Amino acid sequence: MPVPEAYKFNRPVLEICDEAEGIWDYSQIWVQLIERFGLTEADLREMTRGGKEVQVKSCSYLATSRLKKAGLLESPKRGQFRITRQGREFLANNSGDIRNVDLTLMKEGADPIGGYPYGELLGRELSDGADERITPEERIENSYRLHRSQLADDILESVKGISPASFERLVVALLSKMGYGDGEVVGGSGDQGIDGILNQDLLGLEKVYVQAKRLDAAQVGDREIRNFSGSLTVRGANKGVFIITSNFSSKARETAASVSGNQFIRLIDGKELATLMIQHGVGGGGGGGGGGGGYRVYL
Repeated sequence: MPVPEAYKFNRPVLEICDEAEGIWDYSQIWVQLIERFGLTEADLREMTRGGKEVQVKSCSYLATSRLKKAGLLESPKRGQFRITRQGREFLANNSGDIRNVDLTLMKEGADPIGGYPYGELLGRELSDGADERITPEERIENSYRLHRSQLADDILESVKGISPASFERLVVALLSKMGYGDGEVVGGSGDQGIDGILNQDLLGLEKVYVQAKRLDAAQVGDREIRNFSGSLTVRGANKGVFIITSNFSSKARETAASVSGNQFIRLIDGKELATLMIQHGVGGGGGGGGGGGGYRVYL
């Protein structure tokens, strides 16, 4: 049979993790999905639209990511998953396919389209006309916002899975695409906190220095900002961009806004990074059909 649409993987992945106590990794889940869907060797060679990822692996990856964000799975270590109490309760009380939008709304806690509690939303389609309190234009806008939110989450999750070197290349490519000049990656031993340099003019007289940190959840504080400022000072530089996949503390933002001299440090957290990647088409491609899809980062 053809590889099912991406959203069709959500429930099987959750059920697989519920079938036995303990922790499952990607390879174990993938093997179980092949058996469950009865996929052939030809099916397993099917690629995503971008042609850079096996469709089955991409769909299973996205399913675990969405289920984790919705609180139905948890990940004690990178690439490992186990079902949560909420996941077991969900399976016991709900049947049928688990759509991607259901998981997004479960994460948010309510239906922003009609104001329904999540438990009343299961099985509804976004086009359902049960709620007449909003206009068609508002419904389209809400659907678009949900799509963008889910896409940004998928992008950020993929970015967290690439290597530090790939992340450095990604941020330099993004800033170059945004018009900040030709860039080069310089990170490595002895980089003194500088991972990339962008030349804003042909002679390289105006430079922007970049620090990039790929973090799962750790918050970046004011000490890291002061260290980055010191690295700029050593180079006689006045422009720096600090990009991370997690969040900056309020103290870090205060420090960046109050650095001495003529320095300017721009902070970009994970949420803004994902948004910029969408806006400028940097880093990867999508897959899946009308019921799902996804975004993986290729660098």
